[in-house]
Amino acid sequence: TIPDALAEIREAVDFCRYYAAQGRRLFGTDGQIMDGPTGEHNVLTLDGRGVFVCISPWNFPLAIFLGQIAAALMAGNAVIAKPAEQTPLIAAATTKLILKAGLPADALALLPGDGTVGAQIVAHPAVAGVAFTGSTAVARLINRTLAAKDGPIVPLIAETGGQNAMIVDSSALPEQIVDDVILSALGSAGQRCSALRVLYVQNESADRLIAMLKGAMATRRVGNPAHLHSDIGPVIDPSARETLVKHRSYLDTIGRLIGDIPVPETLKGY
Repeated sequence: TIPDALAEIREAVDFCRYYAAQGRRLFGTDGQIMDGPTGEHNVLTLDGRGVFVCISPWNFPLAIFLGQIAAALMAGNAVIAKPAEQTPLIAAATTKLILKAGLPADALALLPGDGTVGAQIVAHPAVAGVAFTGSTAVARLINRTLAAKDGPIVPLIAETGGQNAMIVDSSALPEQIVDDVILSALGSAGQRCSALRVLYVQNESADRLIAMLKGAMATRRVGNPAHLHSDIGPVIDPSARETLVKHRSYLDTIGRLIGDIPVPETLKGY
């Protein structure tokens, strides 16, 4: 949706500014003066390692894609960027903007493709580092591939998945909780790695909070994300939708349905 898109652009800008500031602080030509005994002069300097592989996810197709690249470039590396197979067009448009901004063309290579492409790049002997955001299972595969190489130890910077839970006691302000839950759980159709998955509520305040959440859900509109009035758009692909359908069926066997948001039958896509 448009608010989600604006938030992603802001995050991408924030990454660029953050890593630029870090670069000025840590990568200056004079280095950082270290503490040392009298008579010694100790200086820490940081340098690039070589070619960094940046593998990004589809659920932040601009912000994480650009954030990984900005960090690696700032540290003096060349970059091979492998975006998620579902979002190559955003990556291509971003790469064009990076080059237009003045980055030397030989410092960044865009290499779209599926997981087999990523596996081949990671296994290449010339790779000096990997930044990866995605599933824990794939991170383990990359870790094993890098560990099997001869030569210098190749660093892996990995951010992987988990379950985000919120615990609410009776002292919390219900109106604020409802706003935060709706934003976190339903923003970007719940596809962010930061999305709220589980809400624990104290018994004494549960009934009122659940009623307020049901009311807030009833105001959400599922629709084409290009339209301003849409609060929730589609999920990324048929596989993602199938996973959600199966999970919904599983929850029906173990839990009690509190509320759901209707999806208009006229909508196309996932």
